[in-house]
Amino acid sequence: MQMKIIILSSLILLISCKTENKKPEFKEDYSLSKQEMLQDFEMFESIYEKANAGLYKYRSKSEIDSVFRKNKAEIKDHVSYREFYNILWNVIDYTGSCHNELTYPDSLDNHLSKQKIFFPIPLKYLENKIYTNLDYKNIPTGSEIISINNMSADQFLTSLGKYVSTDGFNKTGKNIKIETDWLPFYIYLAMGKQNQFEIEYKTINSDIIKKSSIISVPYKDFYANYNKRHSKEFEHTISKDYAYKLLDSINTGLLEVHTFGMGGPDTDGHKKYAVFLDSVFTTLKTKKVKNLIVDVRGNGGGNDPNDILLYSYLAQREFRENKTAFTIFQDIPFPKYYIDDDIDELPGELKEEHSIYKHGKYYQNESFNKIWKPNTNAFQGTIILLIDPYVASAGSLFASLVKSDENTIVIGEETLGGYYGHTGHIPVTYKLPNSKLKLSFSIVDIEQDVKELSDEKFGDGIRPDFKVVQSHKDFMSNKDTQMNFAMERIKKL
Repeated sequence: MQMKIIILSSLILLISCKTENKKPEFKEDYSLSKQEMLQDFEMFESIYEKANAGLYKYRSKSEIDSVFRKNKAEIKDHVSYREFYNILWNVIDYTGSCHNELTYPDSLDNHLSKQKIFFPIPLKYLENKIYTNLDYKNIPTGSEIISINNMSADQFLTSLGKYVSTDGFNKTGKNIKIETDWLPFYIYLAMGKQNQFEIEYKTINSDIIKKSSIISVPYKDFYANYNKRHSKEFEHTISKDYAYKLLDSINTGLLEVHTFGMGGPDTDGHKKYAVFLDSVFTTLKTKKVKNLIVDVRGNGGGNDPNDILLYSYLAQREFRENKTAFTIFQDIPFPKYYIDDDIDELPGELKEEHSIYKHGKYYQNESFNKIWKPNTNAFQGTIILLIDPYVASAGSLFASLVKSDENTIVIGEETLGGYYGHTGHIPVTYKLPNSKLKLSFSIVDIEQDVKELSDEKFGDGIRPDFKVVQSHKDFMSNKDTQMNFAMERIKKL
């Protein structure tokens, strides 16, 4: 399961050099006519209707049709390229899937990245407030942002949050993404080019609102600041792919799995991971460890079957990866605009795996969705699952399975990925003919093999039993609020 949430490590491509002899796709003053925008919008709508199995997952057809009509009506003469992007994105975000993307062509990104138009300060989201994550000019780390360019902090969060597409109706995942290195590009999409930013802020332990005017920078300058951000020290402690240790003082194992991107079943990465898991759970069983903290914070997904393999060591029941999984096509619609390199292989793969046709949908057959049994070394004690808003795709599928079991305590914040299901597995990418915008989404709509829970509504992410967020004080001292809460909770069991 390939995770394709927008993450800004890919934005480094913005500052890569163009091939000297390659004709650029765009002139500096590039613009589209109204007719060109309408053609692209209509192609976008057709692609979504013919290929996106999750289009009506969270909204009715009449609601989706209405949002298409409303935004198409916004296409008028003199609409800018950025404004046209926003018109398309309004629809994409409304449909609700963490795998949705709409990206500028590389050549235009490359051009923009060199301009001094970007916000320079990394930010941190804590307890519904925004804080600076770096000493910058006269603004100290940990200062509360009151407004930016006369936009209140709440308005700022709402304005930028729409550029993060989440499963269903989740909001937590939208707010948290201001912490990433996509921040300056989100601000550009929301506000357009800015020569400077007028900031109102309050320093720590002060109610006095101060003002500062800071000059815009090229993207590389922001990225350099981001790499010096205050929270990097703490984030580094939860960034390893996977690790295990025993917390002797509380007879508890700590298993960290912050990605499932180790490779597919035939790769060396997966095989090494499988050996690691077998060793960990053999040790847990031999030493009769009573509690296990499973930390999947930051896990945005990865490859099959890494998520399901881990769950087999935690499960108390037989299970499948999903209850149902379907697509709405087998032969690729609009192949002229399809740009992924699997164009020849994908139709055959879909016909093999999604071979059951019912009511206009092609369902996955059972040979691709086997029944798993708990591993012979499956953990029998209490599981404490740590989650955060970055958990999505394979990460949230795993977390939903774990939460569905009775021996689990979930601590942290609601995940970006859905509890009951998501649209994932197979990513596809189209290039719109006039704007050259790249439209990416996943094509398999999945119902996850979980129990119905009273605290989980359709469209929610995985919600914690104990909502715990990092405090401002712990942020300033780079302490792990959630882990500390988990360890104290274990002492009370």
